Amino acid sequence: MAQIKAVIFDYGGVISTDQVRSEVEAMLGLLRVEESQFYRWYYHYRPYYDLGSTGEEYWQKVLAACGVDYSPELASKLITHDVKSWTQLNPAVLEWVADLKIDGYQLGIISNMVWEVLDYMRAHFDWLRQDLFTSQVYSCHWRVIKPDPRIYRISLEELGRKPEECLFIDDREANLAAAQKLGFKVFHFQGPAAFEDLQSYFALCAD
Repeated sequence: MAQIKAVIFDYGGVISTDQVRSEVEAMLGLLRVEESQFYRWYYHYRPYYDLGSTGEEYWQKVLAACGVDYSPELASKLITHDVKSWTQLNPAVLEWVADLKIDGYQLGIISNMVWEVLDYMRAHFDWLRQDLFTSQVYSCHWRVIKPDPRIYRISLEELGRKPEECLFIDDREANLAAAQKLGFKVFHFQGPAAFEDLQSYFALCAD
C-alpha cells in the first residue's frame, strides 16, 4: 500500500464548522419562510452558485422560488449572513494542518466554494495566504464541483501526486465515494467528535 504523501481537505464542515445556526436564523428572519422551504431552494440552486455565478444571481433564484420579492438590499444582507455562516473555523483541524506541514506532508484543499465566501476567506484568514497549502482547488474558480472526478484530478496535478498517495477528508459521502473510486484514501469527517478518529486513521495509513 502506497504511503501517504499528501492530505487534502474539504473546507466546509471540515476546516470550517458546520453552518452557523445563528446566521441561518438571521436569513430565515429576513425571508420569513419556513426553514424546510428555505433549505429546499438554498441547496437546489447551490451548485450553480458553486460553479461561479454571483451572489445576486443565486439569491434572485432562491427568492423567486420562495415567493419573496427581490431587492439588491435584501440580497446584500443575505450574502453577508451566508458568508458568516460558512466562515467559523475548526481550530483543532487547523492546528493539525500546521503539524502535518511541519512533518513534511503536502497539503491541499478541494472545496465546492462560492466567490463571496472565498473573497472573505482570502481577506481575513492569514493561514490561507501563507504557504500552508500546496494546492487550493475551488469550484467557483475551475467551474467544476465535487463529486465530478475532474476536480480531484486538478488537485492531483497541482500536487504532483498519485491518488493512492493522498488522503482526502470530506463530510459528504458522495464526495468521498468519487475520490475513492479514483484511488484516494478517504475519511468521512462527521464533526469535531470525529477528529480523534481521523488522527487514528491517519496514523494507520501513514505507517
